[in-house]
Amino acid sequence: MPRLKRSLPTLLLTVLLTVLLTVLGLTFSRWATALDSDRDQPIQIVADLAVRDELAGETRYEGNVVLTQGSLMITADTLSIRHNTDEADKIVATGKPATLVQQPTPDQAPVDASALRIEYVRSQDLVRLLEDARIAQDGSTLSGSQIDYLVSQRTVRAAGTPGAEGTGRVEVVIPPENLRSDASDG
Repeated sequence: MPRLKRSLPTLLLTVLLTVLLTVLGLTFSRWATALDSDRDQPIQIVADLAVRDELAGETRYEGNVVLTQGSLMITADTLSIRHNTDEADKIVATGKPATLVQQPTPDQAPVDASALRIEYVRSQDLVRLLEDARIAQDGSTLSGSQIDYLVSQRTVRAAGTPGAEGTGRVEVVIPPENLRSDASDG
């Protein structure tokens, strides 16, 4: 039976989580992957408008938002970071679509994620892509109306887009070359 070179949902969502954790400056899980140099790079956010609301504990960036840190790039119409005391608890990027691209390792293709809304909720240990959610890498894709990743449980749940009969479908595409065994895969 053919062996997958890597587990598509685990690899893609691990990279997505790593990117969001990098942005929040949180401790990395022992299994998270991203370019080591990314976390040592400065975070740069460029937007048409930036507003910090101390009472609400939120910083909001609006209009052509581009966040970069090393190989990470997030583009969105709006990006908000909500804080509980001194730590960021929730980050939300919205757009048509909001996008996230990052190089996981030097020898892997970049991961490209998009959705109308991308959320990371630290208190729930949850990464969520909402509405037209899609993650792609090296020709493989996972898409649906919602993709959730429960970090502590390492569980991926993808929900499909509702169709005419009210039933939704999730789509996973894996090119034949990603199904082939690689001699270096032990």
